[in-house]
Amino acid sequence: MSQFTFQPHHHFYGNKDGDCLFGYTKRTDGFSDYPEDSFNMALYIGDDTDNVNRHQDMLASEIDIRPGDWVLPIQTHGGRVKEVTSDDRGTNVRELTGGLNDIDAIYTYDENVLLTMNYADCVPVYIYSRINSFTALVHAGWKGTSKEILKRTLNEYDGHPKDLTVLIGISINASYYEVDDKVIDALDDLYLKDAVVETDSGYQLDLKTVNKNQALDFGVDEDDIHVTPLGTEDTGRFFSYRLEEGKTGRALAFIGRV
Repeated sequence: MSQFTFQPHHHFYGNKDGDCLFGYTKRTDGFSDYPEDSFNMALYIGDDTDNVNRHQDMLASEIDIRPGDWVLPIQTHGGRVKEVTSDDRGTNVRELTGGLNDIDAIYTYDENVLLTMNYADCVPVYIYSRINSFTALVHAGWKGTSKEILKRTLNEYDGHPKDLTVLIGISINASYYEVDDKVIDALDDLYLKDAVVETDSGYQLDLKTVNKNQALDFGVDEDDIHVTPLGTEDTGRFFSYRLEEGKTGRALAFIGRV
């Protein structure tokens, strides 16, 4: 199943399965000061817009999909899911527009759209159908996960769950993600199987496994759910909001038909 691994490229980790391209950008070899020489992909953290646009152009050249074909919602750790189309291309890409605000999952049936969102520890979940052109991207922090945002997104698919491939991407791993009772209590016990280790001061939470359990419960075949071991705690390669106490850039996760 090597086609589902996140392989290193110059500015991103990702791969391609058939006509579906997915990826997650690195933190290095950029022009931003978040930190120095980083490849920040977020417009909303105070970085110079020109820096972000340069990074967009560099990634676009590498994946051969121009920024004008990207869609970028503004996520707020909520549970809202939104369908996007080719008419939404360019939203919040070169500059923030106020469109697609408070959206933490997007999906499309259009093939000429690159779905994108910003991350720095939260779980990116990539979904695509092997039967039709359905493609989706989910931003699943613990708040969105507690609202079952992945299952809400899967529910938008017009076919059978067994048609779908689910890729659970680069995010902070459990050994670096300790939470308290408030977080654990917000999550359904059904999805916490094999996802929680109690510590002296709280709990290590594996959000990747929680989301895998949601996909399984929805009816996606386990053989079609793929979880990368790569984690944002590797701050030599990725941004980590938690480990860097918020003083860092943001990656861009993306998926689209090419």
